[in-house]
Amino acid sequence: MKKLLLIVLATTLSLAMSAQLVSGGDNSQRTNVQNLSETIPNTLEIVLGLNPVQYNIANRIIGEYDDGSPMYMYQGDEETFTHTHFGFVAEEFQDVLPNLIYHVSDSQLGISVTELIPVLVTAIQELKAELKETRKAAGILDENTTPVEAIAMRDVKTELFQNTPNPFTENTVIPCTVAEDVTNAMIYIYDLSGKQIDQYPVEGRGKTFVTITGRSLEAGMYLYSLIADSKVIDTKRMILTK
Repeated sequence: MKKLLLIVLATTLSLAMSAQLVSGGDNSQRTNVQNLSETIPNTLEIVLGLNPVQYNIANRIIGEYDDGSPMYMYQGDEETFTHTHFGFVAEEFQDVLPNLIYHVSDSQLGISVTELIPVLVTAIQELKAELKETRKAAGILDENTTPVEAIAMRDVKTELFQNTPNPFTENTVIPCTVAEDVTNAMIYIYDLSGKQIDQYPVEGRGKTFVTITGRSLEAGMYLYSLIADSKVIDTKRMILTK
């Protein structure tokens, strides 16, 4: 029968295992320190192959009291065997991460859970590197853009729309769409003589907007233009009232 790693209180492990659970980070007592990504290059594949399980602990009879009543292993600690626990099957680690397996007793194997953490961190780093390469190959330049959003934006054209509200007294929103491959996009504000009054960077891609404040402007009619990569996309009018 497979022996489950019982991830419960640290006091249930031997002193040797306890030493593994509290692992120092000082290299003065270590030798042969190497980068885990170099010694185990397929950590992501290993982690994806792990089989997490849930289980309950059998409250085994380990003896009897003077009156003949049974003595249970977890007498007085009902939560230990009434709760559902989570862990791994120790034997399954022997093939993929044998250095994490310890003999807690002659009949019980244990996993050094603390030493599993660097493996998980390395797998996450490997996954991030793969995602970065995938995004690069797909032409997704913005790190905040998800692949789903990138697909949706492939057909997005850079356009400028009418501000709302219009007329406005304090703030107005200028909606626009900006293609993913646009490097630089700005909204420029002009008076009717063509003099530039202000400018606002357009940070987002796809459907986005810029909020314009009219506090520093006089009441009147203004022009606003969307310029993307030095190209004027469109120009519209807006009215500010006081």
